[in-house]
Amino acid sequence: MSFKWVLAFDAEHSVEANIVKGMLEHAGIQCLLKGEALQGALGEIPFAETSVSVWVYDIKLPAAQEILLEYRQSKTSAAKWQCQFCQQWNPASFDLCWSCMKDKNEKA
Repeated sequence: MSFKWVLAFDAEHSVEANIVKGMLEHAGIQCLLKGEALQGALGEIPFAETSVSVWVYDIKLPAAQEILLEYRQSKTSAAKWQCQFCQQWNPASFDLCWSCMKDKNEKA
């Protein structure tokens, strides 16, 4: 039986592609990044040509899609949080406010 690679995810950038790849590999899903080597040519070749995508074996696509659905939901539902102390908005990935360095779970 032979397996073929199929597109699972189009990333916004190389960092996101590697995050997704790590999530999938942690779940036991082998993956492959395509286009990562072209990131250095951004500006020399069209932007659309430098996209990075995550590929999985076709048999693993349903499992990968479940993980990716959770990833997309967490990315959109908690995109930012507002500091209770200085009122600055911070990316969801920050645990400390970039402006005043207070913990996001600390109450004013």
